[in-house]
Amino acid sequence: MNTFTPEDVRLCVTEYLSREFAASGRGPCEDLPEDCDLLLSGMIDSIGLLNLISALQEFTGCDIDFELLDPEEITIVGPLCRFVAECTSVTK
Repeated sequence: MNTFTPEDVRLCVTEYLSREFAASGRGPCEDLPEDCDLLLSGMIDSIGLLNLISALQEFTGCDIDFELLDPEEITIVGPLCRFVAECTSVTK
């Protein structure tokens, strides 16, 4: 099993958003700041969050228990990327 850094996870999130934006006719996803709230900024909706979670699990090859992440942080780029990276290092 691979271990991923928060930067690896951020790249996955950026690529996911870029694909979603392109499919909906929006411009490319720019750099995501650590404190960017994907839901509050309108980048994703609740269904988009579920799809992003699925994409992250597929990317890492891990079944990640997102219930362990503070619900207020699940849509914020920095904490989300760090959490996913930590989960991949633990399940190794």
